[in-house]
Amino acid sequence: MKRYPVSINWSDEDSGYIATVPGARGLSAFGESPDEALSQLKVAADAYFKSLKKAGKPMPAFDKVTSFSGQLRLRLPKSLHAELSQTAEIEGISLNTHIISLLSKRQVEKEFSSTIHSLRNIFQSKDSDIVSSARNLPQYLQPQEKWEGATKEYHSCERIH
Repeated sequence: MKRYPVSINWSDEDSGYIATVPGARGLSAFGESPDEALSQLKVAADAYFKSLKKAGKPMPAFDKVTSFSGQLRLRLPKSLHAELSQTAEIEGISLNTHIISLLSKRQVEKEFSSTIHSLRNIFQSKDSDIVSSARNLPQYLQPQEKWEGATKEYHSCERIH
């Protein structure tokens, strides 16, 4: 198992972590924590690879981890190159620093947007749970559609006490 890449991601749909071996179609495991998902994946992967071997099927070929140098050669339109260079000069920073800053900001915006989307889904599901719960309330606790109905309900409760 140590020779294969592993990916662990949160699943809103499953309300838990899903661990997979990229490139091994259909091989996944669920866990309430990343560690549990990984542990379950080890069990599933062991059975998966044994079954491939037993059936005489080839083992999947996995990409090896690529190390990154931190350097990137980029081609861009001359006009954009000029605009970025001018902005960097005005701000008193190097073009490299300016581009890194722009890319970092965009990445943060993307992550923030993803987090907001996840939170919106959570609140929407909680909101629908609240609405469903309200429908199951006793009649006298149900929201009243007309004020006069609410007034009658109030007065009948007042007489009881």
